[in-house]
Parts: sequence; structure tokens; C-alpha cells
Amino acid sequence: TVTLIMAFNNFKNINTNEKLLDFFRKYFPDSISLIGQKKLIEDFFGVSPSTLVSVKCRPYHVHNKALLIGDAAHAIVPFYGQGMNAGFEDCYILNELFNKHNDDIPSILEEFSGKR
Repeated sequence: TVTLIMAFNNFKNINTNEKLLDFFRKYFPDSISLIGQKKLIEDFFGVSPSTLVSVKCRPYHVHNKALLIGDAAHAIVPFYGQGMNAGFEDCYILNELFNKHNDDIPSILEEFSGKR
């Protein structure tokens, strides 16, 4: 699987097999032998670029009953551990809020939703 994240104009400029191979020779030279030229060309021109999407959730809590954290709260693209990193950050913030608000759940949940 190969994922290219770049501006749409860059995708538009790569409009021939040779331009694609030149691009990969310049920026990802090791990948061509691993993927294969034919497969790279077929895959690149076989799909259209699309946007990266993030889904916003607010509030993160429901009354004093439930709190969404981690992947449940941060619907983001699954690259580079972004969901995991957001989950770790959620845990860190939640822990800080427990200390700040002396385990007062309503205050913790309200502030957590405001911070995230």
C-alpha cells in the first residue's frame, strides 16, 4: 500500500507514466523496485486523489455518564499513529483534570470537552 499526501496540483502535474516514474525516482527511489513500475503506474492512475477527512466530535461527554476518548473521539486518518497519539494525549489531559478538580466528574468532563 502506498499513500501519497500532497497538494492536488501535484497530482494533476503527474499526468503521464514518465512523469510518475520521474517523481518516484526523485523522491522515493527505493520504492520502485519494491512496487514494480507496472503496478505503480496501474495503481496511481487507477484511483483519483481524495481529501483527508477529520470528523469533529463535541461535546465528548454525555451528561456525567460517558466520555469518548481515543479513537472513539478522534476519527482521523489511520496514518502514523495519529489516533493512538490522540488517545495518549486524552489520557494525559484526563489525568491532569482529575488532579485539578479533585475527582469532581462533572467538572472534569465539562473541561475535557472544552479542551479537546
